[in-house]
Amino acid sequence: MFLSIYIDDWNPIIFPAPEQPHAAPEEWFAGLFPDAKENGREAVGTCPRCGGTVYEGKKGFFCDNRDCTFALWKDNKFFSSKKKSITKSVAALLKEGRVSVYGLYSEKTGKTYNAVVLLDDTGGKYVNFRLEFPAKKGRGK
Repeated sequence: MFLSIYIDDWNPIIFPAPEQPHAAPEEWFAGLFPDAKENGREAVGTCPRCGGTVYEGKKGFFCDNRDCTFALWKDNKFFSSKKKSITKSVAALLKEGRVSVYGLYSEKTGKTYNAVVLLDDTGGKYVNFRLEFPAKKGRGK
């Protein structure tokens, strides 16, 4: 027994019928194409909004859940103004919500500094970041 799915009026795709006649279509198609969901992509971390899996795409990092709008763009304005790329620190940022970054560029002074970047996601359209500075040693006040 076979199951035919028609793309158009003339071109059917023929699949073998499921062994269980009342199986859910999602389960049946998952059995036919076991790696179709991942598409060969490697998981980078967990989504801070919905708990789904975050994958790296061509232009950014996106949540696997279609209903979730979480996205971190590679050309993020915050990181590009600091003359840093977001690609290396995404896994730690998603896992812990913070990552230490060295050599951030200050537009105001033209110097570089070290800081901890915090993921400040409010669930809105954009993902925000905050800087936290480590306490300087030698200051007793």
